[in-house]
Amino acid sequence: MRRWEKFAGDLADRILSALDYFCWNVSGDSPLECYSAHADLDLYELAEEFAEWSTFGIKESDLERLREMPDEVYDKYTKMVQREIERTIREIKREFYENDYEDEDE
Repeated sequence: MRRWEKFAGDLADRILSALDYFCWNVSGDSPLECYSAHADLDLYELAEEFAEWSTFGIKESDLERLREMPDEVYDKYTKMVQREIERTIREIKREFYENDYEDEDE
């Protein structure tokens, strides 16, 4: 089980790095829109999206291992990645849109 945890944690880090780069440098959407569009995707869907990007080291073999991963580990790391995406969304809103929300209250 430890081997699965290590693999899932490493892959989650690579996925989050790829998503971060994509949302800030590649996507035609705002970072907020980009992160929001990815917030409900699971580990496999996110890994699949970035598997073609050699920069982040997500390979087809990683996708195969995800299909074999025990459900409890898969679910744990899917939730962890989704929480991290949600945290990033809150940070973006706070940093870039805080004044927009404050203006609405006035």
